[in-house]
Amino acid sequence: MNSVLVSAVTDLPAPSATDPQATRTRLIEEALQLMAREGMNAVSLRRIVIAAGAQNPSALHYHFGGRDELVAAIASYLQQWLEPRACARLHALEGQAQPYTVRDVVEAAFGPVIAMLSAPALGRDAVNFIGRLGWDYGEKGQEISAALHRRTLELTLARLQALMPAVGRETIQFRLLLTMNAVYYGISYRSYMRRSPFGAMDLSMPGSEAREHEEFLDYLVAGLSG
Repeated sequence: MNSVLVSAVTDLPAPSATDPQATRTRLIEEALQLMAREGMNAVSLRRIVIAAGAQNPSALHYHFGGRDELVAAIASYLQQWLEPRACARLHALEGQAQPYTVRDVVEAAFGPVIAMLSAPALGRDAVNFIGRLGWDYGEKGQEISAALHRRTLELTLARLQALMPAVGRETIQFRLLLTMNAVYYGISYRSYMRRSPFGAMDLSMPGSEAREHEEFLDYLVAGLSG
């Protein structure tokens, strides 16, 4: 994976046995994994409690209240990882020596999503979870997703408006939403390339990550640039 995707921002703290937030963090991590793999409503809250090893059967209700609050807490947990990385890169574009391009903006805004794939306790489950928010959890999930991405996409919009002054604001907003969806779904369903209508594609094979990354960026930039 491109080294530019590696961030120096501090990772989320790992829970410890003596940490009073350890149970809450375990519940978040187990719920994240189960919901990402099976569906936002397909996993019972009791099953999450058992998977987290919580001693008190009502631990989840104590920490979150219910499913909506749990999903929002997971999104906030992921936002703490994604938002600082993306916003730091987007801010840094203005300070670089060379003028930035649409490709630079796309890499800055969505590179952290790709980097999440190799992040401890996150990985593909985290990407799948965020993707599911918009289509698997109804209007509530869409509202949570909007809050998760709002600051990053507003800053991304400002950078793109500076590069594409002739394109209307709402047009760029629409293209950005499509781009965001393409990022999450493209990553989540990467394995489909092994069973595609064209047969197994070389891009799905180990060792092709760098090429796939560049091809993916080409696709996203073309969509945004129009």
